Amino acid sequence: MSKQKMILAAIVLALGAVGVYSWASGGADTPQHAELEDAGGGREHGDDENGEQLVRLSDAQLAELTLNSVAVRRGSLASTIELPGEVQWNTDRLVHVSPRVSGVVANVAKTLGDHVEPGDLLCVLDSKPMGDAKMDYLTDLRRFDVAKADFQRARTIYENTKKLLVILDAGPTSEEALAAAKDLPVGENKNRLLTAYTRMEVNRRNLTRTRELAKSNIASEADLLAAQGAHDISRADYVSTREEIAFNLQINFLKAQRDFAVAQTDMRNSERGLHILGLSNKETEELASRDKELDQDISRNELRSPIDGIIVERHLTRGELVDTETQLYVIADTTKVWVIGRAYERDIRKLIVGQKATVRLDAFPGELFEGVVDYLGSQLDLDTRTVQTRVVLSNPDGRFRMGMFGMMSVIVEPDKAAGPDMIIVPLAAVQRVRDGFVVFKVIKRGEYEQVPVRVLSQSQEFSGIESELTDGDQVVIGDTFILKSVANKEQMGEGDDD
Repeated sequence: MSKQKMILAAIVLALGAVGVYSWASGGADTPQHAELEDAGGGREHGDDENGEQLVRLSDAQLAELTLNSVAVRRGSLASTIELPGEVQWNTDRLVHVSPRVSGVVANVAKTLGDHVEPGDLLCVLDSKPMGDAKMDYLTDLRRFDVAKADFQRARTIYENTKKLLVILDAGPTSEEALAAAKDLPVGENKNRLLTAYTRMEVNRRNLTRTRELAKSNIASEADLLAAQGAHDISRADYVSTREEIAFNLQINFLKAQRDFAVAQTDMRNSERGLHILGLSNKETEELASRDKELDQDISRNELRSPIDGIIVERHLTRGELVDTETQLYVIADTTKVWVIGRAYERDIRKLIVGQKATVRLDAFPGELFEGVVDYLGSQLDLDTRTVQTRVVLSNPDGRFRMGMFGMMSVIVEPDKAAGPDMIIVPLAAVQRVRDGFVVFKVIKRGEYEQVPVRVLSQSQEFSGIESELTDGDQVVIGDTFILKSVANKEQMGEGDDD
């Protein structure tokens, strides 16, 4: 036991032996200002004429104690709620990186503690499922290219053939028809149509000429019938050829259109499959452009960082076989962290989102970190009867680490029900007694009055009270427990006398 504590204990024992604590009653060494008398004689138990409890100390006794005085004031009081807390990563900005396909780790580009940005290469896997998916995509891509070319050719033939039919339906001469069809690529349809049309047109002219000759009896009836028959046959051949070409034209175009749509769907599904396995649009475009260069790299699977952050966990080794359930990396954005506390049921009504809070961490003694309450749990933990309370702290320098313990102090606005004009005293000035609480008012040096109070509100440093104290009164802080002990002994002594 320290010397000071021994002295304090001796004082308390001495006070208990005396029974009353009125050192002003005798001795040349007693200070003159500590003497109190009244017309009715001495007050044996330290009470004044109104029955108020007084405690008196000599200068020698004051020298052994730490007693200071503080003026009371009026005002409102913001209280705090103290919660134990633990630092956790911001799970809204926390990523677990796992492969979409199984494979063997071929290269490790980033390791524990590295800072990464979105798109940075983390590691490379040699993956057969990825290689198979890439080859399927390239095959479907080539099939799509062929179907696309066939469709474009069929569309050109379809459109130009329809134009040629419109031209021929107008009844041009053979020379005009050939000239109009010169710049219309329609494939074999052009030759068949123009041949049938030209034959029909020649026979039509021959029939017309034969009719004129028959009128002049130059051509016989047999010649006329032969010309008429040739014309009718050529006309029928043209009409059937035209109908066949128009019918097949529609069928061939629809078939090419269907094949193109199917090939396009297959190609897009293969590309979607690569996206499911983790490849980006840029990577699939690069794959298509490097088709002939991908003999050895066809099974290469690159894993890249999705966020800006720090690698806080790494679970892979080169040559290791990993699958879709393997967690390779954990990446955290450490610029903001969460401090998770548990608020007791009795304090829930005082907490709201947006309240200011301070955090004290065991790792940084003496430092306070300011934050804001941004989440209050909606469900009470049935075992602990607490609600999760979350405070966000900025962590630009990365000082805070997951798992650090400390205390959070949530600042509660002044209690309006307690009144905006309470008497405010230091928390250290209030002492608990059997009947409630008291403070010790300074009467003068070495003389103190015990004043009953009712505590209305408390903060981390102050108490809001209701009492007979007024502005300007001084109350004692420090070794006030000695004054309380003395007051208790005096009350016991009074009870004995009675």
